[in-house]
Amino acid sequence: MSVHTAHSRWREPFTVFQTNLQEVDATMDVEAALDVIESHGADTWMVNAGGISAFYPTDLTYHTRNPFLTERPSGDFLGDALAAAKRRGLRVIARLDLSKVSARVAAEHPDWLFASATGEPQIYNGLYSTCLSGAFYQEHALEILDEILDRYPVDGFFFNWFNFNERDYSEVVHGICHCASCARRFAEFSGGGPLPENQQSSDFALWRRYTDATIATLAGKYSDHVAPRDRDLGMVLRKGAPIVYHEGNNAFLHMPGKDFWPHATAEAVSAHISAQPEVPLILNAAAHIDSKYRMGAEQPEHLAQYLLQAIARGGNPSTYILGAPGRLPMTSVALAQHVTRFHREHHDLYAQLRPAATIGLVRPGLGRTGYAAYLQSLEEFRGVYAALQQRHLPFDILPHDELTDMATTGSLDGYRLVVLPGVGAVGWAAATALDEFVARGGHLLTTGNSGVTAEGTVELASSPALRRSGAALSDKDVWSTYATLDEQSHLDEFRYGGSVVPVFGDNARFIWKPTAVRTGSLLAQAPWGPPEVSYGHTPSGDPALASLRYGEGICSMITWTVGRTYREFGKTEVRDHLLRVLEPLAEVVVSADITDQIELILGQDDDGYVVHLLNQTGAQRRSFGPHIPVSGGRLVLPRSDTDHRARALVGGHDLDTRREDGQLIIELPVIDLFEVVRIRPA
Repeated sequence: MSVHTAHSRWREPFTVFQTNLQEVDATMDVEAALDVIESHGADTWMVNAGGISAFYPTDLTYHTRNPFLTERPSGDFLGDALAAAKRRGLRVIARLDLSKVSARVAAEHPDWLFASATGEPQIYNGLYSTCLSGAFYQEHALEILDEILDRYPVDGFFFNWFNFNERDYSEVVHGICHCASCARRFAEFSGGGPLPENQQSSDFALWRRYTDATIATLAGKYSDHVAPRDRDLGMVLRKGAPIVYHEGNNAFLHMPGKDFWPHATAEAVSAHISAQPEVPLILNAAAHIDSKYRMGAEQPEHLAQYLLQAIARGGNPSTYILGAPGRLPMTSVALAQHVTRFHREHHDLYAQLRPAATIGLVRPGLGRTGYAAYLQSLEEFRGVYAALQQRHLPFDILPHDELTDMATTGSLDGYRLVVLPGVGAVGWAAATALDEFVARGGHLLTTGNSGVTAEGTVELASSPALRRSGAALSDKDVWSTYATLDEQSHLDEFRYGGSVVPVFGDNARFIWKPTAVRTGSLLAQAPWGPPEVSYGHTPSGDPALASLRYGEGICSMITWTVGRTYREFGKTEVRDHLLRVLEPLAEVVVSADITDQIELILGQDDDGYVVHLLNQTGAQRRSFGPHIPVSGGRLVLPRSDTDHRARALVGGHDLDTRREDGQLIIELPVIDLFEVVRIRPA
């Protein structure tokens, strides 16, 4: 039975501890390691098996044995580790890293290697990088799998660094691989096209689609190869595998000056679970701060946040340390074990947990518009994300490139509102799927340029706009422009009332359909300096919001980048402008009255709602520090007409509930690191 089958044990919740070993760890005490792993709350051990260094006495000539195996009495670390783990009832995932080979193997098999545009190999610390297009990955990896499976009762495999080696550990960009295998396979994929020269080439997007397809095809090839073993083997890779792997790490040196995004893990896990709920995900949380500082322990609160965000969104938690337990500092796992133990102790809850939010927030993909446009879309997305999170309106993340598939499977119909935050053109198939979603009674909110092509064509039939009028506006063209949803009756006196918020980033003018309902106004640009002449904002004729009933649902449109504006200025008035439009469309079933720094994630099981409350008061410039316990909060069920009971699972006690103004109110306990509230009909 393979992991593809519906009854695989890998579809049940599991908790992983990865010891990413160095060669010197071949002599480690496996029993002592397992004591730590079990105490941490894990039921699965991910441990080195082979690739760069084989931790067992391989007989394959191209598979380099770990030289320290000679110092182990048995000469077989993997065999000893498996025997000890099986005695305790733990599963073992064998870790492989085929991304590099020794100089000897490289000399014997140069066709396996990455090659630069000038034909040079990529060498890092004496090891030669290989290429996924080559025979090592395509053919000989299967021999390594077979050798391990023939000898050992492993429960699965994980492939590390399973990608094209365009960048090395020192952040040196080596570019697109130009090995003979890549040239041949890319030509087949592209219909005869040559390899792009670099990331700036016009056909780089096609290369990226080739690499994604190669990774997914190879992952399927490995899974299909081991399936006849009838051992319910878990195959873990980043893409296209029966079990998907995502790593939580700070990686602060990858993008100097980058903005820390505290919700990165929850975002990634939610995007996967929303689109592919049948495919288990492992969130592997690195206990060190960065690959350049592997002995530097991550802040304990940060490591705990990785795992909390993972389990709240339906992922399986994995704690990842370097080396044998106890040999290097492990202070970062102090809080993590509270999360992993909770996950293990509440197996039944996590076996049933599934998303329950009424809002689906679409995450932009890199697409074909270039990296700069993607980064702007990402800022719009994050601004909307932050607004929803701070007001505790539960939402799930929907991957842009999965919308059509989600519509086909019916997954979109679980949402009352889908938000498209500045994602640009969505394509005919996705536009049709979204139109059908609205026609069936769902609501759609677009911001910025969502659903509009570069030429100004409106893709969505459900949109209140007919077409864009003129060119898109950005930067100085929108400076000193404002939006208001309130009536402005004293403009002739240069007086303004209600809420007036700045417009920043991008905007456009549109020709509206006759039946579109237009609300509020954009106040046209006026001088912004010097102060003496900085006045004269008058209605531009463009609405702050346009809406159209389409079938049974409503499509609403904010023409400017309200999310980017909130990200840039941080004004709660901008946030509330957005939510004033959004909230009536969302029909939220559970929200919270509590400080902004608590993240609410809503799920459900077979009996009712499950609310994860994550304390993020410790969010800092680059990490999470110690948090502050939060008291005085409450959950609100605005549409509940029946009584419920609620229990705090971390605290282990029932919570007070009452009805107030037609709403059900649940009084929350003090929230330390996290709390999980289970809500049941009374």
